[in-house]
Formats: sequence, C-alpha cells, structure tokens
Amino acid sequence: MGVNRNFEKDFKEAIQFFPKLNYQKNDKEKMWVVSGDLDICDQIGDYWETFSVAIYLSYAYPYCTPHVREISKIVKRDDDWHINDEGFCCLDIEHRMILMAKRGIKLSSFIKDKVYPYFANQIFKKNDGEYAAGEYRHGFDGVVQFYKEDLKIENIKNAILILQRLISNKLPGRNDCCICGERKKYKFCHMREIELLRSLPPEILKKDLEEFSKLAVSIEDSV
Repeated sequence: MGVNRNFEKDFKEAIQFFPKLNYQKNDKEKMWVVSGDLDICDQIGDYWETFSVAIYLSYAYPYCTPHVREISKIVKRDDDWHINDEGFCCLDIEHRMILMAKRGIKLSSFIKDKVYPYFANQIFKKNDGEYAAGEYRHGFDGVVQFYKEDLKIENIKNAILILQRLISNKLPGRNDCCICGERKKYKFCHMREIELLRSLPPEILKKDLEEFSKLAVSIEDSV
C-alpha cells in the first residue's frame, strides 16, 4: 500500500470517532495537516468543551512524530500547561514520542491515546487545579522520569555508565553481569531496557549523557 493510501485509510477510520476533522496535503512541507474540532466529553458522555486543533504529520507517516497545535487558544500558554506560546502541545516526554514514532503510529489511536486525553486533562486542571492522573515533568526532569519509569534506571551514576557503554558500543554479552552492578546476568536485568534506549537517535543519547553528567556534578557540589 502506498504511503498516501496508508494515511488516507487511517484518516477514514479516525473520522468515524472524530467526525469534525478534515485534512489537507502540504507538498511543499511534505506533510499532512489534520485540522478541525475535537469535542471533549467526560466518561459518562457529558459534553465539556470543544478545542480547535491542527495535527501535523510528515510524509514519513506512520513512522513520524506528530506535532499538535491548539488553535482555539483555550489552553493557557504556559509551560505548566504543557503548551508553548505558539500553541504547540507537549503530549508526553520527548523520548516516549520518538519511540512511539519508531514503532509506527495509527492516526485514530494517536488521537484517542494522546491528543484527546491531553485536552480532557486541560479541562480537568482548569476546574480542579491539577491533572487527573498526575503529569510528567518538564525539561530534563522529564527525561530523568523516563529513565526511572520506562527503563528502571533510577541511579544517576548507572544512567551515566550505561550511556557511556552504549555510545561506545561496549555492551556486555547476554550472560555477562549487567552494567548496573546488580550481579545479575545482563539478559535478566537491563538488557531489554537498554535495547529500547539504543533505538533512540545517537544525538539524543549524547545529550542525555551530557545532562546526566551535569546533574551528577551539581548534586556533588550541593553535598
């Protein structure tokens, strides 16, 4: 199936759930722009709010990271609301979004799993002062959260060591001791998580190593 037909098929499925959306092709920028209104309801179907949105997807779809912009200007433009001055929304930690794109997205699932909950949470926070199920952290704090929650790497020194070994391609064998120092075989310890980490772009890994190293120094200086 050609890339255009792939997207168009998925779009037809998406509008069964979100009928107020349409799309346009932008051949100059090599992307599709899905735009329109999303009606947000609570769990029992009571109407809450309507947001006007635009979702930008490159022609690499489904292997692309979508960018979502809120057009209606209902959400307060502030980092604490996970949105920038231009209305582009931060739906999740960058690393999670990159990994999602590598696996391939489906438009309807992306809207249901990422976009719709984001806007429902904005309403919840506006009314209750906080997000319904907590929130991910900002900036590099969000990256640290990703390492802890998704990769089970909670120790900063372990994160640095793992990144150094990964970047230099000096990973242990399956039956060798894990890098984390737990004296477990690599295959039974962090192998799966490190393979996940290895699928991120090299520039992301190098940036993470730099930031973790700075964090380690700042912690040592504060002691």
